[in-house]
Amino acid sequence: MKKVSPVLAIILAIALSSCITHYFSQPVPVDAKDYPSVPKPMQGVWTAENETHTINNDKWISERIDSLGNKTTTIKYELSDSLIVKKSNDYYFFNGLDENGYWTVYLGFKQKDYFFIKGLGDADTLTLANSIGLIPDSTNNAKERYFNTPFTNELMNKFINDGGFADTLIVFDIDTRKIKKLY
Repeated sequence: MKKVSPVLAIILAIALSSCITHYFSQPVPVDAKDYPSVPKPMQGVWTAENETHTINNDKWISERIDSLGNKTTTIKYELSDSLIVKKSNDYYFFNGLDENGYWTVYLGFKQKDYFFIKGLGDADTLTLANSIGLIPDSTNNAKERYFNTPFTNELMNKFINDGGFADTLIVFDIDTRKIKKLY
């Protein structure tokens, strides 16, 4: 396995923006195809506040210029064996391997002129149980839920249709090429 890259730091930061983190024993949906690149609607050059983001087929690079004119370049995401994209129907699932050996998942999809990245929030624990009967196999503390049951395409689609992935984290405005971060 490749060394964990800055990807996990970003994923962890996003995960911590929610009170509860949901972990899965394997990338989900388990029966969805691995997608070999960053989704095409996300690729290109984007702006957000004092930043420029360049996203190609396997990397998301952020450049920020501070008030003194210093430029900082950061690789936010890089596809590897610790960041896997899966595709099912019109949905993309960004699975990031955490230091604990479990995976976190984020949903990506295009709707009209926007591409959304959504995360699992506090309300999703209840939606997982009510929608598809998926309850955590264990909890580490009040903020972590661990799932070992295979999470299939069929279950994932039902979960999404029943309001799953309650937290919108990032919105890409395809027309203006701007990113709005909500986390």
